[in-house]
Amino acid sequence: MSQPKISKQAVTNSVGNEELPRHRWYPIKEGFSAKLISDSVSELKKEAERKSITAIEPFSGSGTTPVECERLGISCLAFEVNPFLAFVGQTKLKQTDVAKFSVRRDAILKGLKTPYQTSLENYSTFCEGNGKDQWLFNRTVLRSFAGGWKATKDCTPPERSLFRLALMRAAMDNCNAYPDGKCLRYKRLDSYDCFNTKSVIEQFEKNFKMMKEDLEALPFQDKLSRVERMDVRRLSGHRDKTKFDLCITSPPYLNSFDYSDVYRPELFLGGFVTNNDQLMNIRLKTVRSHVQASWKPPIRNSYGSIYSKMMKKIIAKKDELWSAHIPDMIQAYFEDIEGLIKTLKSRANKGAMLKIAVGTSAYAGIIVPVDLIIADIAEDSGWLLKEVKVVRRLRSSGQLWNHDGRDEKVPALRESIVILRAGI
Repeated sequence: MSQPKISKQAVTNSVGNEELPRHRWYPIKEGFSAKLISDSVSELKKEAERKSITAIEPFSGSGTTPVECERLGISCLAFEVNPFLAFVGQTKLKQTDVAKFSVRRDAILKGLKTPYQTSLENYSTFCEGNGKDQWLFNRTVLRSFAGGWKATKDCTPPERSLFRLALMRAAMDNCNAYPDGKCLRYKRLDSYDCFNTKSVIEQFEKNFKMMKEDLEALPFQDKLSRVERMDVRRLSGHRDKTKFDLCITSPPYLNSFDYSDVYRPELFLGGFVTNNDQLMNIRLKTVRSHVQASWKPPIRNSYGSIYSKMMKKIIAKKDELWSAHIPDMIQAYFEDIEGLIKTLKSRANKGAMLKIAVGTSAYAGIIVPVDLIIADIAEDSGWLLKEVKVVRRLRSSGQLWNHDGRDEKVPALRESIVILRAGI
Protein backbone atom coordinates (compact mmCIF):
# COMPACT_ATOMS: atom_id res chain seq x y z
CA MET A 1 0.00 0.00 0.00
CA SER A 2 1.31 3.46 -0.88
CA GLN A 3 1.98 6.01 1.85
CA PRO A 4 -0.96 8.28 2.81
CA LYS A 5 -1.11 11.65 1.09
CA ILE A 6 -1.20 14.76 3.23
CA SER A 7 -3.91 17.38 2.69
CA LYS A 8 -3.81 20.98 3.90
CA GLN A 9 -7.54 21.00 4.62
CA ALA A 10 -8.47 19.71 8.08
CA VAL A 11 -12.01 18.76 7.10
CA THR A 12 -12.09 16.11 9.81
CA ASN A 13 -12.89 18.75 12.42
CA SER A 14 -16.03 20.83 12.77
CA VAL A 15 -14.35 24.24 12.51
CA GLY A 16 -16.60 26.41 10.35
CA ASN A 17 -19.81 24.56 11.15
CA GLU A 18 -20.51 26.96 14.00
CA GLU A 19 -21.21 29.66 11.41
CA LEU A 20 -23.50 27.60 9.17
CA PRO A 21 -27.30 27.69 9.44
CA ARG A 22 -28.73 24.74 11.42
CA HIS A 23 -25.30 23.14 11.84
CA ARG A 24 -24.55 25.79 14.48
CA TRP A 25 -27.53 24.97 16.69
CA TYR A 26 -25.54 22.64 18.89
CA PRO A 27 -21.72 22.48 18.65
CA ILE A 28 -20.20 19.01 18.81
CA LYS A 29 -16.40 19.09 18.94
CA GLU A 30 -16.01 15.61 17.42
CA GLY A 31 -17.93 16.45 14.26
CA PHE A 32 -16.42 16.94 10.82
CA SER A 33 -16.77 19.79 8.37
CA ALA A 34 -19.95 20.19 6.32
CA LYS A 35 -17.61 21.10 3.47
CA LEU A 36 -16.49 17.47 3.30
CA ILE A 37 -20.07 16.58 2.34
CA SER A 38 -20.64 19.35 -0.19
CA ASP A 39 -17.26 18.78 -1.85
CA SER A 40 -17.92 15.05 -2.16
CA VAL A 41 -21.34 15.65 -3.67
CA SER A 42 -19.82 18.02 -6.23
CA GLU A 43 -17.20 15.39 -7.03
CA LEU A 44 -19.85 12.73 -7.64
CA LYS A 45 -21.96 15.01 -9.81
CA LYS A 46 -18.99 16.14 -11.86
CA GLU A 47 -17.76 12.69 -12.79
CA ALA A 48 -21.08 11.19 -13.90
CA GLU A 49 -24.56 12.20 -14.89
CA ARG A 50 -26.70 10.95 -12.02
CA LYS A 51 -30.43 11.53 -11.86
CA SER A 52 -30.14 11.59 -8.09
CA ILE A 53 -27.75 10.81 -5.26
CA THR A 54 -28.72 8.76 -2.24
CA ALA A 55 -26.59 8.94 0.90
CA ILE A 56 -26.21 6.92 4.08
CA GLU A 57 -24.52 7.88 7.35
CA PRO A 58 -23.85 5.13 9.95
CA PHE A 59 -22.52 7.51 12.64
CA SER A 60 -24.67 10.63 12.43
CA GLY A 61 -23.30 12.33 15.56
CA SER A 62 -24.50 15.92 15.55
CA GLY A 63 -26.20 15.42 12.18
CA THR A 64 -23.67 17.07 9.87
CA THR A 65 -24.25 14.67 6.98
CA PRO A 66 -28.07 14.51 6.99
CA VAL A 67 -28.38 18.28 7.50
CA GLU A 68 -25.98 19.08 4.67
CA CYS A 69 -27.64 16.49 2.43
CA GLU A 70 -31.05 18.03 3.12
CA ARG A 71 -29.65 21.44 2.21
CA LEU A 72 -28.28 20.03 -1.05
CA GLY A 73 -31.53 18.25 -1.93
CA ILE A 74 -30.12 14.76 -1.37
CA SER A 75 -31.86 11.86 0.33
CA CYS A 76 -29.93 10.63 3.37
CA LEU A 77 -30.62 7.81 5.81
CA ALA A 78 -28.61 8.42 8.98
CA PHE A 79 -28.15 6.42 12.18
CA GLU A 80 -26.98 7.33 15.67
CA VAL A 81 -26.95 5.10 18.76
CA ASN A 82 -26.60 7.88 21.35
CA PRO A 83 -30.16 9.13 22.03
CA PHE A 84 -29.03 12.66 22.82
CA LEU A 85 -26.97 12.99 19.63
CA ALA A 86 -29.81 11.40 17.64
CA PHE A 87 -32.11 14.08 19.08
CA VAL A 88 -29.68 16.82 18.02
CA GLY A 89 -29.56 15.53 14.44
CA GLN A 90 -33.32 15.03 14.26
CA THR A 91 -34.02 18.52 15.61
CA LYS A 92 -31.67 20.22 13.14
CA LEU A 93 -33.85 18.76 10.37
CA LYS A 94 -37.14 20.11 11.73
CA GLN A 95 -39.18 23.02 10.39
CA THR A 96 -41.98 24.97 12.02
CA ASP A 97 -44.05 28.08 11.46
CA VAL A 98 -41.68 30.87 12.49
CA ALA A 99 -44.43 33.28 13.54
CA LYS A 100 -46.02 30.73 15.90
CA PHE A 101 -42.57 29.72 17.12
CA SER A 102 -41.92 33.35 18.07
CA VAL A 103 -45.21 33.69 19.92
CA ARG A 104 -44.57 30.49 21.89
CA ARG A 105 -41.21 31.83 23.08
CA ASP A 106 -42.90 33.96 25.75
CA ALA A 107 -44.28 30.86 27.48
CA ILE A 108 -40.81 29.29 27.60
CA LEU A 109 -39.35 32.48 29.04
CA LYS A 110 -42.03 32.47 31.72
CA GLY A 111 -41.11 28.87 32.52
CA LEU A 112 -37.43 29.79 32.82
CA LYS A 113 -38.36 32.45 35.35
CA THR A 114 -40.47 29.95 37.34
CA PRO A 115 -38.02 27.64 39.18
CA TYR A 116 -39.02 23.99 39.13
CA GLN A 117 -37.46 21.36 41.34
CA THR A 118 -35.88 18.41 39.55
CA SER A 119 -34.74 15.01 40.75
CA LEU A 120 -31.29 15.69 39.28
CA GLU A 121 -30.63 18.02 42.20
CA ASN A 122 -30.04 14.96 44.38
CA TYR A 123 -28.34 12.75 41.78
CA SER A 124 -24.60 12.18 41.70
CA THR A 125 -22.62 15.41 41.17
CA PHE A 126 -25.29 17.21 39.16
CA CYS A 127 -25.98 19.82 41.82
CA GLU A 128 -24.50 21.45 44.88
CA GLY A 129 -25.12 20.14 48.39
CA ASN A 130 -24.36 17.12 50.55
CA GLY A 131 -20.83 18.36 51.19
CA LYS A 132 -19.70 18.18 47.57
CA ASP A 133 -16.69 20.28 46.59
CA GLN A 134 -17.62 20.35 42.88
CA TRP A 135 -20.85 19.96 40.96
CA LEU A 136 -22.01 20.35 37.37
CA PHE A 137 -24.89 22.80 37.78
CA ASN A 138 -25.82 25.44 40.32
CA ARG A 139 -29.26 24.81 41.76
CA THR A 140 -30.66 28.00 40.21
CA VAL A 141 -29.47 26.83 36.77
CA LEU A 142 -31.06 23.39 37.10
CA ARG A 143 -34.37 24.77 38.36
CA SER A 144 -34.57 27.43 35.67
CA PHE A 145 -33.84 24.82 33.00
CA ALA A 146 -36.48 22.50 34.47
CA GLY A 147 -39.05 25.31 34.47
CA GLY A 148 -38.39 26.03 30.80
CA TRP A 149 -38.49 22.33 29.94
CA LYS A 150 -41.86 21.95 31.66
CA ALA A 151 -43.22 24.85 29.61
CA THR A 152 -42.41 23.02 26.36
CA LYS A 153 -44.95 20.28 27.06
CA ASP A 154 -47.77 22.36 25.54
CA CYS A 155 -45.86 23.00 22.30
CA THR A 156 -46.36 21.21 19.00
CA PRO A 157 -43.79 18.40 18.43
CA PRO A 158 -41.47 20.43 16.12
CA GLU A 159 -41.57 23.47 18.41
CA ARG A 160 -41.00 21.28 21.47
CA SER A 161 -37.84 19.77 20.00
CA LEU A 162 -36.49 23.14 18.90
CA PHE A 163 -37.10 24.78 22.26
CA ARG A 164 -35.66 21.82 24.16
CA LEU A 165 -32.48 21.88 22.12
CA ALA A 166 -32.17 25.63 22.80
CA LEU A 167 -32.72 24.95 26.52
CA MET A 168 -30.15 22.16 26.66
CA ARG A 169 -27.54 24.33 25.03
CA ALA A 170 -28.37 27.16 27.43
CA ALA A 171 -27.96 24.79 30.38
CA MET A 172 -24.63 23.43 29.10
CA ASP A 173 -23.33 26.95 28.49
CA ASN A 174 -24.10 27.53 32.19
CA CYS A 175 -22.53 24.28 33.31
CA ASN A 176 -19.58 24.43 35.71
CA ALA A 177 -17.71 21.95 33.48
CA TYR A 178 -17.08 21.51 29.77
CA PRO A 179 -16.31 18.50 27.55
CA ASP A 180 -12.60 18.16 26.83
CA GLY A 181 -11.57 15.04 24.97
CA LYS A 182 -12.70 11.99 26.90
CA CYS A 183 -13.95 13.73 30.03
CA LEU A 184 -15.60 16.76 31.58
CA ARG A 185 -13.27 19.36 33.07
CA TYR A 186 -14.33 22.01 35.52
CA LYS A 187 -13.98 25.56 34.27
CA ARG A 188 -11.20 27.58 35.85
CA LEU A 189 -13.22 30.32 37.49
CA ASP A 190 -12.83 31.99 40.87
CA SER A 191 -16.56 31.57 41.34
CA TYR A 192 -19.41 29.81 39.55
CA ASP A 193 -21.95 32.37 40.78
CA CYS A 194 -22.03 33.85 37.28
CA PHE A 195 -24.17 30.87 36.29
CA ASN A 196 -27.73 31.58 37.39
CA THR A 197 -31.29 32.10 36.16
CA LYS A 198 -30.39 35.36 34.43
CA SER A 199 -27.50 33.84 32.49
CA VAL A 200 -29.62 30.82 31.45
CA ILE A 201 -32.32 33.15 30.10
CA GLU A 202 -29.77 35.26 28.24
CA GLN A 203 -28.27 32.20 26.57
CA PHE A 204 -31.69 30.78 25.70
CA GLU A 205 -32.61 34.08 24.06
CA LYS A 206 -29.43 33.90 21.92
CA ASN A 207 -30.21 30.33 20.94
CA PHE A 208 -33.80 31.18 20.07
CA LYS A 209 -32.74 34.11 17.91
CA MET A 210 -30.20 31.95 16.08
CA MET A 211 -32.76 29.20 15.40
CA LYS A 212 -35.39 31.69 14.25
CA GLU A 213 -32.93 33.24 11.79
CA ASP A 214 -32.00 29.84 10.36
CA LEU A 215 -35.59 28.60 10.10
CA GLU A 216 -36.28 31.64 7.93
CA ALA A 217 -33.01 31.65 5.97
CA LEU A 218 -32.82 27.90 5.37
CA PRO A 219 -36.30 26.35 5.58
CA PHE A 220 -36.44 22.56 5.22
CA GLN A 221 -39.61 21.35 3.53
CA ASP A 222 -38.77 18.24 1.52
CA LYS A 223 -37.81 15.97 4.44
CA LEU A 224 -35.33 14.08 2.30
CA SER A 225 -33.11 13.17 5.25
CA ARG A 226 -33.87 11.42 8.49
CA VAL A 227 -31.96 10.27 11.56
CA GLU A 228 -32.85 6.99 13.25
CA ARG A 229 -31.62 5.89 16.63
CA MET A 230 -29.97 2.48 16.16
CA ASP A 231 -26.88 0.39 16.81
CA VAL A 232 -25.46 0.57 13.29
CA ARG A 233 -23.82 -2.82 13.71
CA ARG A 234 -27.32 -4.15 13.06
CA LEU A 235 -27.58 -2.31 9.74
CA SER A 236 -27.73 -5.53 7.71
CA GLY A 237 -31.15 -6.24 9.18
CA HIS A 238 -32.62 -2.77 8.68
CA ARG A 239 -35.97 -2.66 6.90
CA ASP A 240 -34.86 0.00 4.39
CA LYS A 241 -32.74 -1.76 1.76
CA THR A 242 -32.27 1.30 -0.47
CA LYS A 243 -28.81 1.33 -1.97
CA PHE A 244 -26.57 4.36 -1.68
CA ASP A 245 -24.21 6.40 -3.85
CA LEU A 246 -22.46 8.33 -1.10
CA CYS A 247 -21.38 7.54 2.45
CA ILE A 248 -19.21 9.94 4.42
CA THR A 249 -18.80 8.91 8.01
CA SER A 250 -16.52 9.00 11.02
CA PRO A 251 -16.76 6.05 13.42
CA PRO A 252 -15.60 6.44 17.01
CA TYR A 253 -11.82 6.68 17.11
CA LEU A 254 -9.84 3.84 18.68
CA ASN A 255 -8.80 6.11 21.54
CA SER A 256 -10.79 4.60 24.41
CA PHE A 257 -13.05 7.65 24.61
CA ASP A 258 -16.49 6.78 25.97
CA TYR A 259 -18.74 9.33 24.27
CA SER A 260 -21.76 8.23 26.28
CA ASP A 261 -19.85 9.53 29.31
CA VAL A 262 -18.75 12.75 27.58
CA TYR A 263 -22.41 13.58 26.91
CA ARG A 264 -23.65 12.24 30.22
CA PRO A 265 -25.02 15.64 31.40
CA GLU A 266 -27.16 16.03 28.26
CA LEU A 267 -28.39 12.44 28.44
CA PHE A 268 -29.70 13.07 31.95
CA LEU A 269 -30.91 16.64 31.33
CA GLY A 270 -33.01 15.50 28.38
CA GLY A 271 -34.42 12.49 30.22
CA PHE A 272 -32.85 10.08 27.74
CA VAL A 273 -31.50 8.15 30.73
CA THR A 274 -32.45 8.28 34.39
CA ASN A 275 -29.81 6.04 35.95
CA ASN A 276 -26.38 4.53 35.31
CA ASP A 277 -27.80 1.16 34.25
CA GLN A 278 -29.52 2.85 31.31
CA LEU A 279 -26.30 4.70 30.53
CA MET A 280 -24.40 1.41 30.47
CA ASN A 281 -27.00 -0.04 28.12
CA ILE A 282 -26.13 2.71 25.61
CA ARG A 283 -22.43 1.91 25.96
CA LEU A 284 -23.05 -1.74 25.15
CA LYS A 285 -24.72 -0.74 21.88
CA THR A 286 -21.78 1.27 20.61
CA VAL A 287 -18.73 0.29 18.58
CA ARG A 288 -16.22 -1.37 20.90
CA SER A 289 -13.74 1.50 20.94
CA HIS A 290 -13.13 1.78 24.69
CA VAL A 291 -12.74 -0.44 27.77
CA GLN A 292 -15.44 1.07 29.99
CA ALA A 293 -17.95 -1.71 29.39
CA SER A 294 -18.10 -5.50 29.61
CA TRP A 295 -18.12 -6.20 25.89
CA LYS A 296 -18.88 -9.44 24.16
CA PRO A 297 -15.42 -10.96 23.42
CA PRO A 298 -14.26 -10.62 19.79
CA ILE A 299 -13.89 -13.70 17.61
CA ARG A 300 -12.13 -12.69 14.39
CA ASN A 301 -8.50 -11.63 14.53
CA SER A 302 -7.35 -11.46 10.91
CA TYR A 303 -7.38 -8.03 9.29
CA GLY A 304 -4.27 -8.00 7.14
CA SER A 305 -0.52 -7.93 7.63
CA ILE A 306 -0.37 -4.38 9.06
CA TYR A 307 -2.83 -5.36 11.77
CA SER A 308 -0.98 -8.60 12.55
CA LYS A 309 2.40 -6.89 12.95
CA MET A 310 0.89 -4.18 15.16
CA MET A 311 -0.92 -6.69 17.41
CA LYS A 312 2.24 -8.71 17.95
CA LYS A 313 3.98 -5.55 19.18
CA ILE A 314 1.05 -4.62 21.43
CA ILE A 315 0.90 -8.08 22.99
CA ALA A 316 4.67 -8.08 23.50
CA LYS A 317 4.24 -4.95 25.64
CA LYS A 318 1.07 -6.03 27.43
CA ASP A 319 2.65 -5.39 30.83
CA GLU A 320 3.07 -1.71 29.89
CA LEU A 321 -0.55 -1.17 28.86
CA TRP A 322 -2.68 0.94 31.17
CA SER A 323 -5.47 -1.64 30.81
CA ALA A 324 -5.19 -5.39 30.27
CA HIS A 325 -8.32 -5.15 28.07
CA ILE A 326 -6.67 -3.04 25.36
CA PRO A 327 -5.68 -5.94 23.04
CA ASP A 328 -9.27 -7.25 23.12
CA MET A 329 -10.58 -3.71 22.57
CA ILE A 330 -8.42 -3.28 19.47
CA GLN A 331 -9.46 -6.66 18.10
CA ALA A 332 -13.15 -6.01 18.83
CA TYR A 333 -12.98 -2.55 17.24
CA PHE A 334 -11.79 -3.89 13.91
CA GLU A 335 -14.29 -6.73 14.10
CA ASP A 336 -17.09 -4.15 14.38
CA ILE A 337 -15.63 -1.97 11.62
CA GLU A 338 -15.21 -4.95 9.30
CA GLY A 339 -18.83 -5.98 9.79
CA LEU A 340 -20.01 -2.47 8.92
CA ILE A 341 -17.76 -2.14 5.87
CA LYS A 342 -19.05 -5.45 4.50
CA THR A 343 -22.65 -4.40 5.10
CA LEU A 344 -22.07 -1.08 3.34
CA LYS A 345 -20.54 -2.89 0.37
CA SER A 346 -23.71 -4.98 0.01
CA ARG A 347 -25.80 -1.78 -0.02
CA ALA A 348 -23.61 0.24 -2.39
CA ASN A 349 -24.58 1.13 -5.94
CA LYS A 350 -21.94 0.72 -8.62
CA GLY A 351 -19.50 3.59 -8.40
CA ALA A 352 -20.61 4.52 -4.88
CA MET A 353 -18.17 6.62 -2.87
CA LEU A 354 -17.29 5.77 0.73
CA LYS A 355 -15.16 8.14 2.81
CA ILE A 356 -14.20 7.14 6.34
CA ALA A 357 -12.60 9.77 8.59
CA VAL A 358 -10.50 8.13 11.31
CA GLY A 359 -7.63 8.80 13.65
CA THR A 360 -4.66 6.63 14.54
CA SER A 361 -3.89 5.61 18.13
CA ALA A 362 -0.91 4.62 20.27
CA TYR A 363 -0.69 2.21 23.19
CA ALA A 364 2.49 1.40 25.12
CA GLY A 365 4.39 3.34 22.49
CA ILE A 366 2.99 1.28 19.62
CA ILE A 367 1.17 3.14 16.84
CA VAL A 368 -2.12 1.59 15.74
CA PRO A 369 -2.45 2.69 12.07
CA VAL A 370 -6.23 2.58 12.04
CA ASP A 371 -6.51 4.20 8.62
CA LEU A 372 -4.25 1.65 6.90
CA ILE A 373 -5.88 -1.30 8.64
CA ILE A 374 -9.34 -0.08 7.61
CA ALA A 375 -8.05 0.27 4.05
CA ASP A 376 -6.90 -3.37 4.15
CA ILE A 377 -10.26 -4.50 5.52
CA ALA A 378 -12.12 -2.54 2.85
CA GLU A 379 -10.09 -3.99 0.00
CA ASP A 380 -10.64 -7.51 1.34
CA SER A 381 -14.37 -6.71 1.48
CA GLY A 382 -14.51 -5.81 -2.22
CA TRP A 383 -14.06 -2.03 -2.09
CA LEU A 384 -11.59 -0.29 -4.40
CA LEU A 385 -9.09 1.79 -2.44
CA LYS A 386 -8.56 5.17 -4.09
CA GLU A 387 -6.54 6.99 -1.45
CA VAL A 388 -5.65 7.32 2.22
CA LYS A 389 -5.41 11.07 2.70
CA VAL A 390 -3.87 12.46 5.88
CA VAL A 391 -5.60 15.73 6.76
CA ARG A 392 -3.84 16.70 9.97
CA ARG A 393 -1.34 15.60 12.59
CA LEU A 394 -2.30 15.17 16.22
CA ARG A 395 -0.37 14.93 19.46
CA SER A 396 -0.63 11.62 21.28
CA SER A 397 -2.09 11.94 24.77
CA GLY A 398 -0.14 10.84 27.81
CA GLN A 399 -2.67 8.13 28.54
CA LEU A 400 -2.12 6.56 25.14
CA TRP A 401 1.66 6.80 25.30
CA ASN A 402 3.53 7.53 28.53
CA HIS A 403 2.89 5.19 31.46
CA ASP A 404 6.37 4.36 32.65
CA GLY A 405 8.08 7.72 32.46
CA ARG A 406 9.76 6.80 29.18
CA ASP A 407 11.88 9.52 27.63
CA GLU A 408 11.24 8.71 23.99
CA LYS A 409 9.64 11.35 21.81
CA VAL A 410 5.86 11.12 21.84
CA PRO A 411 4.72 9.90 18.41
CA ALA A 412 2.53 12.13 16.28
CA LEU A 413 -0.85 10.66 15.49
CA ARG A 414 -2.81 11.54 12.39
CA GLU A 415 -6.34 11.97 11.16
CA SER A 416 -7.03 10.55 7.73
CA ILE A 417 -9.80 9.99 5.24
CA VAL A 418 -9.90 6.53 3.71
CA ILE A 419 -11.43 7.03 0.25
CA LEU A 420 -13.09 3.99 -1.34
CA ARG A 421 -15.23 3.24 -4.36
CA ALA A 422 -17.57 0.39 -5.20
CA GLY A 423 -16.66 -1.46 -8.37
CA ILE A 424 -18.08 0.03 -11.54
